[in-house]
This record gives sequence, structure tokens and C-alpha cells, in this order.
Amino acid sequence: MILGIDHILIAVEDLDKATELYRRLGFQVLVGGEHPTVGTHNALVPLADGTYLELIGVKKPELAQQFPFGQQVLEALDRPNRLAGFALESGDVNGDVQAIRDRGLTIAKAPPGGRARPDGQQVSWRTAHPEDPRLPFLIQDTTPRSLRVPPSPDGLNGSTQVGWVEIGAADLQPATTSFTQLLGERPVEGKFSLQRGAIHLSQSFSGDGAQMAALLTQDVAGLARDWEARGVLFYDEVIRGNGRVLVPRDTGGARISFCQIR
Repeated sequence: MILGIDHILIAVEDLDKATELYRRLGFQVLVGGEHPTVGTHNALVPLADGTYLELIGVKKPELAQQFPFGQQVLEALDRPNRLAGFALESGDVNGDVQAIRDRGLTIAKAPPGGRARPDGQQVSWRTAHPEDPRLPFLIQDTTPRSLRVPPSPDGLNGSTQVGWVEIGAADLQPATTSFTQLLGERPVEGKFSLQRGAIHLSQSFSGDGAQMAALLTQDVAGLARDWEARGVLFYDEVIRGNGRVLVPRDTGGARISFCQIR
């Protein structure tokens, strides 16, 4: 069973610099660890709903290139928008993969994944990756989820949750079909509602795939004042329902918006 958005991937060239950028936005950023079998390393921005932003950098490109996950990150680093995609939490990845295949979508299970935390504890999981690169991958923990997803700290982390991920497609019909096969339900006005977060499809002529991550927070106006005091740049897309959208310079290249929790 697909439980909702698990985390959002943001590809970064320099993990230390990206960590400072997100701290400047007001987040607490936690050291994640290394993925030794894939050649990547990460830092985490835990959110109030149990999701997180994953800032992910590549340490060994030649190793990362051998895996779908690493390829996804490397490809994002070559694009202006550094949103590398997102993951959906699965309660039963084997069952979900079979159901997705029965609906006609090609999806492959990857070798077991894992990383070492800074405290030495090993974290492990299983994933499955659709052939269509616009689609999110599935992840199921094989160690306690709390080892991989730390509790949300106070402050901005503790008052922010995932709203939706916007997916752009030049041709909406095949994209809608693929997401319907993945999720087992049809969208309502281009929106797939999940137990945690949502997926919005929109027509795009700037490339297919993840276009924006929309976060919901309790005091957007107060947050905007804090950003102005720190010199963080943003613009309003309230009329489009996107709230305040940060300038990519201040997010490491990812398009991220903040909307008021209603």
C-alpha cells in the first residue's frame, strides 16, 4: 500500500554549502550520512508530517552512474531546476510492485539500499523504480523508519509539511495514464491526493518531471519577513495558489514554494 510522499530529493553540487543555504531559510538541517554502494551522501531537513527534504550530493559519479537513483541525481545536476524527484512510502513494496505491474506499468525492484548514520548505526531499505523517469520511486524501510527519518525539530521544521509536488509534462495524457497506473486511482482536476501530500500534474514546455515542491507552513507572512531580514529572495505566486516561491539561488537550484496551512 502506498502511504504518501516519503521525501523530496534536491540534488546539490556541494553538500556543505547547500546545508548552509537551508539553515539560512530557517530550517534545522541534520547530517544524514553516506550511501557507499551508490556513491552519494546527504543531509536531511525533517518536516512536521514525517516527510523530509533530502539534500543529496554525489561523491563518486562513476559509481552513481551505475544505479537508477544515482543517475537521477546526476541528471538533475545538469538541469537548471535541481529537483531530482521524490519518493513514495510503501507499506509493502513487493505487493505494490505486483499491483503496479498488473495495471500495465513497468517497474523494477532495485538491490537493497542503505547508509551509515554519523553515529554508526546502519539504515536499510528496499526501493522500486518505474521505467518512466517522471514517476516517483517507492521505498520501504527494512530497519525502523525512525532510524532513517529523524523526528522534526522545533522551529520552521516543526511547523512545515509537504503540500504537493508539481509534475510538468508536455503531453498530459500519457503522464496522467502513467501516474494512474502507479497509484491505482485517477486524478481530480489534475490532482492525485495521497494520505500524506499530493501530486499535481500541469502542462509544461520546459521539460517533463518534478517542477516544484510546495510546502505548507503556519505563518507564511512571518516567514517572509524573516527572509527579507536575511536577504533571502522570493516572489509571490499567490494568484496561482503557490504562495511565496523562493529564488533558486537561495535553494541550491530547486523551485520551492511556501503556502499557508488552511
